Amino acid sequence: MTVLRVGVVGGGLITQAVHLPALCALAEHFAVVAIAEPSPAVATALAARCGARPYARWEELLEHVGLDAVIVCSPNHTHAAIVLAALDRGLDVFVEKPLCLDPADAQRIVARQARTGRVVQVGYMKRFDPAYASLIDGIAGHAETLRMIETTTVDPGMAREPFVPWSQMVSGRDVPAEVVRAGRSSEAAQVAAATGCEDPVAARAYADVFLGALIHDVNLVHGALESLGLALPAMPVAAGSWSGATAASVTLEVGDQLRWHSSWLLLPAVEHFRERVRLYFDDAVHAVDFDAPYFTQVAAVHEVTRRGEAGGVRVQRRARVLDSYRAELRHFHACVTEGVRCRTDARQASADVVALRDLFVLARTPAQPPAVGIAGGAR
Repeated sequence: MTVLRVGVVGGGLITQAVHLPALCALAEHFAVVAIAEPSPAVATALAARCGARPYARWEELLEHVGLDAVIVCSPNHTHAAIVLAALDRGLDVFVEKPLCLDPADAQRIVARQARTGRVVQVGYMKRFDPAYASLIDGIAGHAETLRMIETTTVDPGMAREPFVPWSQMVSGRDVPAEVVRAGRSSEAAQVAAATGCEDPVAARAYADVFLGALIHDVNLVHGALESLGLALPAMPVAAGSWSGATAASVTLEVGDQLRWHSSWLLLPAVEHFRERVRLYFDDAVHAVDFDAPYFTQVAAVHEVTRRGEAGGVRVQRRARVLDSYRAELRHFHACVTEGVRCRTDARQASADVVALRDLFVLARTPAQPPAVGIAGGAR
């Protein structure tokens, strides 16, 4: 089997908790040869774990001799520049969601990927979960009877114990101040370019809630709709974010009859993370329940509820444990080495960013009062 020599950009939570352990466990697929991270302490420690060379800047990592691919886990505002530069160097790319912050950058990435012929896979690990695969199989051929889609996520705050093993992670408190300032400035500029919004709290809702949290549900639903052959893009109907960017909900329309509602709430007082995707058909309800994303040994569940042949309600549940993070990396390897069609490519991820940007802009647009005629009647 071909072993891909990869460089990892970013040494934060997702790298330390998920991707670096997965890459090391998949030694027959990947060899981590370089790590770029602005924290000297983190870069040195993570590089030592896998025998890689540490770099302070991602630009230096891309110059590493013999590199085959790049795993991009750096802050969201850096994604577009890194992906485009990697493609220009002939490298294949796995990039954590979101693909980028600005739909204009997403279009550039899609065009560059098409021109270079390299792989760009976006890190939507839930698309590789057995429960989601069971859902796609179960709804096949039923597009005409789909009536409504609903997703709800209750998040107790994932960046803390017990969801993240901070006691086993290396702190990055030594990141140079100028790097932090430049990152904040870059993010604000990209959000403003994408949405026209310069309010810091609202911009945080766009970057963290819409593109950091809701994007998982949007991609899951987009994948289900594509599998059914339903026309995309979905059209934004309503959107809102409130409580200082700790809650959001959106509504979209697919065709003339199908409505899609998604909500996300940060609730630190609750104990468990819960994410549920429901598809309502004329004769059945399909639901997938996901547990905390960093609990890789807990099975998601696909549940089908329908009327039984002899009356009453019949419920079927399917669940199988699979580390979906490793599964998506194996898929990336197959895309690069075997030419397998990428399941979560840049085109799909671009559609996710566009939809959420449009919904965010809609949420920021003041409601217009209904127009009335001279006599006071609606017109």
